Parts: sequence; structure tokens; C-alpha cells
Amino acid sequence: MRETTASGLRMKTRQAVTEALTDTALGLFDTNGFDQVTVADIVAAAGISQRSFFRYFTNKEDVVFGDRIPSAPEVREALLEHLDGRPVWDALHATFRVGALQMDEDTGHWKRATRVICHTPGLRARYLEKHLAWTDALVPEIAPRIDPVVPDPALQAQTMINTALGCFDVALMRWSDNGAEHSLVTLVDEVFGFVRFPHA
Repeated sequence: MRETTASGLRMKTRQAVTEALTDTALGLFDTNGFDQVTVADIVAAAGISQRSFFRYFTNKEDVVFGDRIPSAPEVREALLEHLDGRPVWDALHATFRVGALQMDEDTGHWKRATRVICHTPGLRARYLEKHLAWTDALVPEIAPRIDPVVPDPALQAQTMINTALGCFDVALMRWSDNGAEHSLVTLVDEVFGFVRFPHA
């Protein structure tokens, strides 16, 4: 019992340190630019050694992405929770809406992370790689649910998924602007509302 408790405490401590390091690094990236900030700068600001930094992160990119951005299987599972009984486009909207609600709960982190990703070409490319993986995972779930009248359901599924990703990104970029007044979920609802797909 004691070993289990000690292990739980270590995990909480590790999570707290990881979150503190992430907040420090994102603040530096957001202010100075990702490419201009070194690991040495991060550890100096955080008051730890480089060896300690690498216990928590492999590199600077991992500080930005960490394990908070969902994997393709996680996005697929989230979509499946909304597909039954809903039109496909509405299910995609509901899926991204859940993500937006979660991000609204940690506004400071996600706004900084979004700005850093959007302003750093290398990070933006890595983020787009995740989009491609999400698309590959979602097409097999969506294509069979497209109206049979559509001649190429897989093509419409890919179009819908990439449109949904584009809608989410537009809302995300507007929200990450320091002057944005609305919550992310409000912006997601607004942007998704601009689009309708027939036969879906």
C-alpha cells in the first residue's frame, strides 16, 4: 500500500514539474520566438539543470506538443462517440467541440501553444502531420456513413474531415489572438455553422 501511495505521489510531483517547465518554456517561446530560445534559456528561467530538463522532455518540440494533443486513435474514439444518430458533419462538429471545451479549461496554456505553433514553420509542419494521421483514421469511419447517392464516399469523407480541421484551426487561431473576446467553443460553433454538406 505504501509503495502504491509513494508511486502516486511521485507521479503527481512529475506532473507538476512537467507543467511548470511547460509553462516557463511556452512563455519564453511566445515572447521571444521558438527558434530563438534554447534549452539553456529554459532551464535558466526554470532554475533547473539541463540534465533535469531531459528527464522530462526529449527536445524543445516535445515541450510544445507533449502528450496533450490527441493521437489519431484518440480522435477516432472521440468521433465514434458522436456518430450514432447524428449526420456526419454534426458528429465532426461535436467531436471538435469537446476538444474546444477542454482547451477552454486551460486557456493560458493552449493560447500560448497555438501562437507558438502557428508562428514556427517546423512546429506547424509537425501539427499538419497530425492532421494527416487524423484524416487517415477517420475516413474509414465516415465514408460508410455517406449517402450511397454520392459516387465517391471516401472523397467526400476526406473533404469533410479536412474542412472540419480547417474550421477548427480558423477558430483556434482567432481564439489564440490576445484580443479574442469569445471562448474557443463559441468560435468553433460559429465557424462550423458556416458549412453544410449535402448527402452526409
